[in-house]
This record gives sequence, C-alpha cells and structure tokens, in this order.
Amino acid sequence: MKHSGIILAVAAMLAFQVSQAKDDEYPAITFEESTHNFGLFDREHETQTYWFKFKNTGKSELVITSASGTCSCTKAEAPKFPVMPGETDSIKVTFNGAGIRPGVIRKTVIVTSNTKEKTAYLYITGELVEQLVKERLKESDGDQESADR
Repeated sequence: MKHSGIILAVAAMLAFQVSQAKDDEYPAITFEESTHNFGLFDREHETQTYWFKFKNTGKSELVITSASGTCSCTKAEAPKFPVMPGETDSIKVTFNGAGIRPGVIRKTVIVTSNTKEKTAYLYITGELVEQLVKERLKESDGDQESADR
C-alpha cells in the first residue's frame, strides 16, 4: 500500500512536469501597447488608423486566427502568415466615424490566436468632434490674446 502512494505521487509530479513543458512551448503575443488614444479628431478626419505592434515572445510560431472589432465602425487586419518566435508584426485597426454621433469613443478589438490564453484585447479611444479642432484652437487663442491686453 505504501508503494502505491509513492507511485501515485511520482506519476502526478511527472504529469505536472509534462504539462509545464507543453505550456512553455506555446507562442506568446506581447503588444507594445494595448490601448491607443486618437485624441480629438473631426468630421474631416473621421477615419483613423493605428497599427498595434507586437512580438512573438513564445517558443513556437504564432498564428492569429482572427482580429475583429466589436462594432461595424471598427475593422482589424491581422497578419496572414505565422509569426516566428522573436519576430515582430502588427495588427492594423481602423475606426470609421461616418454616421456616428460626435462624442467620446472607446472600441474593442478581439484578437484570437494559438497562444495559451487564446484571446487578447486591444482598445482604441478618442473623441469625434463636429468642428475642426484647429478652428477651436484659433478661437481660444484669440480670446486669450484679448484677455492679455
């Protein structure tokens, strides 16, 4: 009976070590940043694009199976080919504010891959305004100059 307990303990340790080895073999996606703020942008520039750069910091090839926005105004394009360990690439995210009411935006992109976690999230933020930002700045500069006199 004592031997069967020891055998079970050894078998459990071996199983744990094998699962640890498999975990270490996964690819890993490490983004330079997971959130990008476009800041203020206007109707004249209502389409905004950003490339989220990442590196495969794992030990096997990284395959991104999908990258998609959670609404029709946000599109994402992922690499079509595997990214080898140590290599870098990017995911292109485009926000189109046509037909969207002005205001603060916060959109999510879901990235699905063959990493251990399977899913990563990217975020874009900013504020869509009706008027050109330059016009607003000129008006406020004029007000400040009047106040200084």
